[in-house]
Amino acid sequence: MKSATGLRSGSTGATALAGQKGEEANRMTADRLAGSRPTDTTSPEEAAAYETRLSQADIVSIINAVVLAADDGVDPAVLAAMGRIGEACNADRVNAYRISANGQVCRTHEWARPGTPEILPPIGTPRTDTIASWMPTLQARQPVVIPDANDLPESEPQRATMIRQQVKSLVALPMVEGDRLFGFTAVSFVRAKDRLSGAEVALLQSLVDVIFAVVMRRESERQAEATAQTLREDRALLKSILQTSTSAIFAFDCSGRLIFANDEAEAITGKPRSALVGQSHENPMFGSATVEGRPLAPEDRPVAVVLRTGAVLRDQRMTIVDGDGERRILSVNAAPALVEGTLISVVCTFSDVTSQVSADNALRNALAEAHQLAFFDPLTGLYNRRGITEVLRDGLALCQRDGGHLALLYIDVDGMRSVNGNHGHYQGDMLLQRVAERLIDLTPEGCDLGRMASDEFVLIIGDPRPDAGTAEALATERAQGILARLRQPYDLGGLSVDVTVSIGLTPISAGDTVAGLMKSVDLAVISAKAEGGNRIAAFEPGMEQVLAERMAMAQDLRDGLRRDEFRLYYEPKVRRTDEGLTVIGHEALIRWQHPERGLIGAGDFVPFAEETGFTQEMDVWVLREACLELRRRATDHRTRSLRLSVNISSAHFLSADFADLVQRTLAETGADPRLLELEVTEGTLLSNLTAARATMLQLREMGLTLALDDFGTGFSSLSYLRDLPVDVIKIDRSFVVDLVDQRSNKTILEGIIGLARGLGVKIVAEGVETEAQLNWLYDKGCRVFQGYYFARPNPLAITALGSLPSPATAAAEE
Repeated sequence: MKSATGLRSGSTGATALAGQKGEEANRMTADRLAGSRPTDTTSPEEAAAYETRLSQADIVSIINAVVLAADDGVDPAVLAAMGRIGEACNADRVNAYRISANGQVCRTHEWARPGTPEILPPIGTPRTDTIASWMPTLQARQPVVIPDANDLPESEPQRATMIRQQVKSLVALPMVEGDRLFGFTAVSFVRAKDRLSGAEVALLQSLVDVIFAVVMRRESERQAEATAQTLREDRALLKSILQTSTSAIFAFDCSGRLIFANDEAEAITGKPRSALVGQSHENPMFGSATVEGRPLAPEDRPVAVVLRTGAVLRDQRMTIVDGDGERRILSVNAAPALVEGTLISVVCTFSDVTSQVSADNALRNALAEAHQLAFFDPLTGLYNRRGITEVLRDGLALCQRDGGHLALLYIDVDGMRSVNGNHGHYQGDMLLQRVAERLIDLTPEGCDLGRMASDEFVLIIGDPRPDAGTAEALATERAQGILARLRQPYDLGGLSVDVTVSIGLTPISAGDTVAGLMKSVDLAVISAKAEGGNRIAAFEPGMEQVLAERMAMAQDLRDGLRRDEFRLYYEPKVRRTDEGLTVIGHEALIRWQHPERGLIGAGDFVPFAEETGFTQEMDVWVLREACLELRRRATDHRTRSLRLSVNISSAHFLSADFADLVQRTLAETGADPRLLELEVTEGTLLSNLTAARATMLQLREMGLTLALDDFGTGFSSLSYLRDLPVDVIKIDRSFVVDLVDQRSNKTILEGIIGLARGLGVKIVAEGVETEAQLNWLYDKGCRVFQGYYFARPNPLAITALGSLPSPATAAAEE
C-alpha cells in the first residue's frame, strides 16, 4: 500500500458528519451508512452481502480510525480504510484518483491485495478524456459500475485500459464537493469478476463521502494554520522593515490623511508621530516645493497624484524645511495599496538626498570644467587637439555610414615665431585670438574648427559630397576664402601686424583613419610652406614617400620586438607620511633600445604604434615582462612587496580575450596577481562601459588592482565610477604641471581628491616635479605620488630614495 499526496485541499462538504467525534457519533454514522438490516423483502443475495461484506462494526471502526487520526496519520488511516474496504468486498485493488483543474487524472492512494499484479504505467498522460463516458455519471454524484470489462464497446477507451491492467470488473465512486468533481475511488477486481449489489455500492459511496470529507477538513485546517503562520511571519518582517528603514515611511488614507509613520518619519519631519497622525498630505512638512523652489500645487503632490491616477510614483524630488529651519531635498516614492483592485491607502517613502545632490552638483561643475580644459583650447575657445580628433572620428563614422565624402583643412600661421620674438607672447596670443575670430566667421554651419597647436588650426568641412573630387574642390574654394581673409592686417591694441597662412587639405572618405588624415594634411602643409607659404596644397600621392617611411618604421617596430630591443624602465611610486617618503611600487614604462638611434622614449613610437595597430603586440610583451619582473622580485626582501603597474591600450583591454591572456600570463610566469596593477584610461571605460565592467570584474576576481589613468581629462561622472570596480584614480599630470599658478587646476584637483575619498578609492598624483606641488597635494589629502621630483624612470627598480633634488634642479632636468 502507498500514498502519493492527500486527496485534496479545501473546505469540507460533510462538515457536520466528519467533525463528529466519539463512539456515539461513529455509531450514528454507521447506522446512517449501513441503513436498515435485511428484511423479509430483501433478496437472499443482498442479505448475504450485508452479512459477509461490510458490517456495522466494520463501518464504525473505519470511520473512527479516520476521524480520530492525528494530522500526520490521516494518510495512513485512509490507506488502512481502503484496505478494509478491499478485503470486505473481496476486491483486488482500491485506488483513489484526483482530477486536477486542467483535466489530468493522478493516482493519490493505492491499496492492492498481496499477489495482485502491479498497475502498469499509463500510456501518455492520463486525462479526463480517457474516461469521458464516466464523467457525466461521476459529476452527477453517481457511481460508475462496470460488471465486465469485456462487455464494454470496442470504442470505449477504458475497455483497453482495464484489459491491459487485468481488471475484470470495477466500481468508481465519485468524490464531489459542491458542484466540483475532485476525483473518484476505484474498487477493482482482478482475479475474478464480482458484482457488488446496489446496496453495497450505495454503502461504499457513503463511506467514501465521509472519508473524503474528513480528509478535506484536515487539509483545510492545515492550510488555515499555514496561512496564519505566514501572516504572522509577514507581520514580523514588515515590523522589522519599518523599524530598520533609513527612509521615512508614511501611509495616507483615501482622504489624504496620515494614518501611519515609522520612526524615521519623526527624524525627517522633526515632529513626534502623535503629531503627525491625522495631518493632511498638503501640510508643508510633507513637501511643498520642487528642488528649483517652484511651489507644488496640492494636486501635483505625490499622494494626490497616486490617489488620482492609481499609478506608482518614483523619485519625485521635493524640498522641505526641517525642524532646524534647514532646507532639505527629498526623494519621494509613492504607491497605491490595493485590496481586490480597490485603492485603500497610499504608502510613501521619503529619503533625504540633500548631501548627495550637493556633492553631485559640485562634482558636476568641477568635471565640466575639466571637460572644457580637456577638449577645448583655453586661449581661443575652439576645440583643442583632443576635441577636434573626436569630431574627426565622428566625421569618419558619418562617411562610413552614408558613403559621403567630407574634407579636412590644416591651417598653419606663417611667421608666428617672428611675431612672438618681435612683439612678445602676449601680442602673439592676441594675434592667435584674432585669427580664431576670423576663422569662426568663415566657418559655415555644420563645420567644426579647432586649434591643434600654438599656431595651427584645423577645419573639418561637414558638408558631404558624393565623391572625393568634389569634396576636395569644395575644400579648395573654402581655403581660398580663408587665405584671402587671414592675410589682411590685424589690429593688436594699436599695433598692426600682417601674417599669412599655409593651408593643407585632403578629402575625408570611408576607410580613412584620423592618424592618416592628419598626416596627409600635415604633409600638404609642409609642402605649402616649402614653396614659400601663403598658399594652398592638396595632399597628393607624390607625398607618399613620407608614408613609406612610416611603413618602414612599423616594420622596424615589429623587427625590434623580434630582436628583443624593447626594455622596461621603472618609475617609482612614492608614499609620503609624517615619517618621510617610501617607495611602494613602480610603473613599468616601455623604451626602445634601437641599434642605430639609441634609446627611444615611448612618446616617439607608442603613438605611431597606436595608429598602426601594433599596441596589442606591445601590450603582450610588456605584460609578460612585468610578470617576470614580479617573479624575480619575489626572491629579494627589498622588492618582494612592491606593486608593479602596467599601462594597457584601450582596444586590447576591451577585447573579449584580454582577461584570459592575463590569467594565462600569470600562470606561465608564476607572478603574484596581488602585486600587479593594470592602468587604463578614462576614455577606454567610457567608450564601452559594458565590456569594460565585464573585463574588470574578471581581473578583480584574479586579485589584480585596477587603476584609472589620466583621470579628469575625460568627461567623468559619478554614475560610471560607482558602477565600475576601480581601485586607484591617477590624476593626470596636466593638472599638476601648472598647479601653483592655475587656480582652476586647484579647484579641479580638490574635486577629484574629494571624489576619490568619498568613493573609498586610492589616488595617485602623476607628474610631481617640485616641492611646492608635492606639499600642496599632500595638504589636500593625496598620499601617493610619481614624478621627476623623486626619480626618473630607471632600468633598475629604485627601492629607496636618496637625497631629493631641489625644485630648480628637477625643472632643469626636465
